[in-house]
Amino acid sequence: MTRRTVVLEGPASWGRATAAERLPTGSRVRWIGEPPAGLDPGVACCPARDFRRVLGTTVDVLVFDAHAGLDADALGAAAGSVRGGGVLVLLTPAWSDWPAVPDPALERLVPAGHGRDEVGTRFLARLMATLAQEPSVARHGPADPPPDLAPAAPVRNEAVDAYGCLSADQRTAVEAVMHVVTGHRRRPAVLTADRGRGKSAALGIAVGELLRARRVRRVVVTAPTLHAAEALLAHAAERCAGEVVKRRSVRCAAGEVVYREPEALLDHPEGGDLMVVDEAAGLPVGLLTELLHTTSRIAFATTIHGYEGSGRGFDLRFRAVLDAETPQWQAVRMETPIRWAAGDPLEAWLSRVLCLDAEPAALAAAGAGQVTVAPVGRDELVADEARLRQAFGLLVAAHYRTRPFDLQQLLDAPRRHLFLAEQDGAVVGVVLAAEEGGLDPDTAREVWAERRRPHGHLLPQALATHAGLEAAPTAWALRIQRIAVHPALRRRGIGARLVAAAADRGRGLGCALVGTSFGATTGLIAFWRACGLATLALGARRDAASGEHSALMAQGLDRQGAAWVREAGARLGRSAPALLAEPLARLEPAVALAALRAAETAPPPVLAAWQRRELSGFAHTLRGYAAALPALRTLAEQLLLDERLARGRMAEREAAFIAKVLQQRNWARTAERLGVAGRRPAMAALREAVADALAE
Repeated sequence: MTRRTVVLEGPASWGRATAAERLPTGSRVRWIGEPPAGLDPGVACCPARDFRRVLGTTVDVLVFDAHAGLDADALGAAAGSVRGGGVLVLLTPAWSDWPAVPDPALERLVPAGHGRDEVGTRFLARLMATLAQEPSVARHGPADPPPDLAPAAPVRNEAVDAYGCLSADQRTAVEAVMHVVTGHRRRPAVLTADRGRGKSAALGIAVGELLRARRVRRVVVTAPTLHAAEALLAHAAERCAGEVVKRRSVRCAAGEVVYREPEALLDHPEGGDLMVVDEAAGLPVGLLTELLHTTSRIAFATTIHGYEGSGRGFDLRFRAVLDAETPQWQAVRMETPIRWAAGDPLEAWLSRVLCLDAEPAALAAAGAGQVTVAPVGRDELVADEARLRQAFGLLVAAHYRTRPFDLQQLLDAPRRHLFLAEQDGAVVGVVLAAEEGGLDPDTAREVWAERRRPHGHLLPQALATHAGLEAAPTAWALRIQRIAVHPALRRRGIGARLVAAAADRGRGLGCALVGTSFGATTGLIAFWRACGLATLALGARRDAASGEHSALMAQGLDRQGAAWVREAGARLGRSAPALLAEPLARLEPAVALAALRAAETAPPPVLAAWQRRELSGFAHTLRGYAAALPALRTLAEQLLLDERLARGRMAEREAAFIAKVLQQRNWARTAERLGVAGRRPAMAALREAVADALAE
């Protein structure tokens, strides 16, 4: 059954009271926003900021109070909980007044020191226009007859097989996951689907059936959050006649299913007959790759066009890893909706207005025409739907967790600068940059002291806190927030041209720096280094979105900016050994090498005569590791800062050398990285590498 939308437009008190009075009794209702006095206590309520509580639930009627704020993320997530035949009730100001009504949800778009009046209304205008064009939407004002908010009677879906599946797609998915266990090893299944297709249920059914048939005794489940795995666990418990214990596990007579946080699995890999990863697009590809390496029987599932908008990027990036590591993996695409009917107008409207299904442009002949790079005004972009969707589609494909809020930010956040690369009428590249900084000296000192974190000034704040540059927040900087190039046209210099365009804009604005912050990988560091940016700092903790330590890179646009880049680089080089020994002890050594070599560091330390003797003894005699360790640390510092040393066997073993000497990894991990078995051959390999370095 299809769903419908009812808009109650008028004063907030009228809209809330009318909705509360007209809510049908005996229905599952959820209210997002500010509930009115006297609302039936049986109605589940939550503020828009807690929208994740709605994921995985099903309701007959959803009331979304836009008077309390139009949060695009909350709207996209919550509307997916409405069942087929259900009703979305949208409470809004009168449409003639709505663009001028203050919206508390837009505070996230306002950098500290700026006013809400600087925020645009392009996203709202686009939403209102698409609502007005949608035939399934009924609009009611105070003078209109009372609205009908009653949902249609639910239609019970009949199972199509003995597993209890509700579509042929779902049965195919269940069988694919079961075959991961019953078939050959290292042939993972990957389920992809839009919301409402029964993907998590398919995983749970498969796990439950495998337990019931005693094909497995222990299944490990992971997902970005425990909440994201709850539907899977519930279906598994139902199929194997088990019990969900403390929301984290299922126990039955045949075995158990346990949920583990993704990071915990990296630190302490767990054995099991099967591993299942739900909402995999919410996890970094690097983490997924590690799980793929450590588990021979594994299934992945993710939403492609969900409210978070990240699934398309997952599909493009992780597919390459699967092709390389497990070329016989099985892809299962689930198309048939289960929660609502095919062609549902609410799903189509949400996809259109939030760009949930935005894709990169389809290129007839990649590389055929000339590529132009030029600034684009946001009024111009929002007026060209095809262009907007192509640009946003590139961002979805290139970045983790691109969400509807990112569309709001692209269209309406103040002091943003947008450049597009276009070829033959198609958008093939995009860069979005934000003006930051210009804080007063007192605030800058508070930022340096980590007593304040002004919203919307990430780059100046990081320069003060991580790089120790107390005065940096007083200057203006241009931060590149997002950059993406069409997958078919990468490595052709388009990204570098976009960065150069942003840098030129920064110079014109009088900015001291152009910079960026990102989840550090060797490939991304190499890209930004080639664009002229240098490493200034590395984040001490892994970023929640990328799963990587953040790298801060920048280029000076004037004399002061260039001096700050040199000062921060020198500080990072001197601090590297201490950082790698503790806060960055888990940073991938190859990333550490790439980041440090991309910094404008001071000259590397010089080996003293006694250190050379110790290193020679370690390399050519049986002198022990402990005796040589002080000299080995100095050599490691040289290696970090001077890539000319990375030749011969040292080039092959430098990551293991850094991991052992500076990050204090144990000998077992060192041997594994060197591809040998045991401490003795690992020691021999390091001796050979040191001999090569001394020869250089």
